[in-house]
This record gives sequence, C-alpha cells and structure tokens, in this order.
Amino acid sequence: MSKTSKLSAPERRHIAERTLDATVGHAEVVLVQVRCGRGHRVAAVIETPAGPVFRSVIGLRAHGDRDFVDTGHGAHHHGSRYADLLAADDIVDDAVPASCECGSHTLSRTRLEQAIADRERTIQLR
Repeated sequence: MSKTSKLSAPERRHIAERTLDATVGHAEVVLVQVRCGRGHRVAAVIETPAGPVFRSVIGLRAHGDRDFVDTGHGAHHHGSRYADLLAADDIVDDAVPASCECGSHTLSRTRLEQAIADRERTIQLR
C-alpha cells in the first residue's frame, strides 16, 4: 500500500467516489471497519482497484450503520457519503471525517493503515 499520494485532496476524493460507484453490486472487501462505543459503524476502509478507499458518512444527520439497518425510517437519507483514497500526504492529510448518532469523529489515516497492516478487522472508538 502506497503511504503517500501526489494527487490533490479533491482528485483523491473524486477517484475514490468513482471507484466506489463502479463497485456497486460487487462483493466488498472490507479491510477494516470503525465502530463507536454504541456499536454504530462509523467508517470502513474498502479494498478497490484504485487501492484502499476510506468511506464514511458525514453531516449533521449522519447515523452511521447498524448490523440490521431499519430502512423503514429512511436511514439512507441521513448525512453525506465521504470517500477518499487512504494514501495521502503524511503531513497535511492525516485526519479523515466520520459521523454517527453519537457525534462527529476525526480518524487518523495512520491508525487505519496500522490496523490494516496488523490485520485488525475493527477499530473500536471510545
């Protein structure tokens, strides 16, 4: 996995969005997922042809995901999808955003990469 990227942040996010859209309907390979203390799925790193992609939901009404999503309440309309290539500039771009019902979270690319290297499947937030 390449740790740094020469692409700008908007270019990385555009590639990540296109890659995720192209993989809809295919089985996802989740490298690591992030859960809050209440069990919401806050974010995930997905293996894609473009490399590992960080995916989360951000915004004031983001609800994260549960194992058993109750789609009757329209949970799919809450928040906005945020996607970015995991590889980024070490100094400037370590933080990535995520949200759930518990609030906003800032995650570290370095921590996510370490979890993948250590074959840690889930990062549990406190």
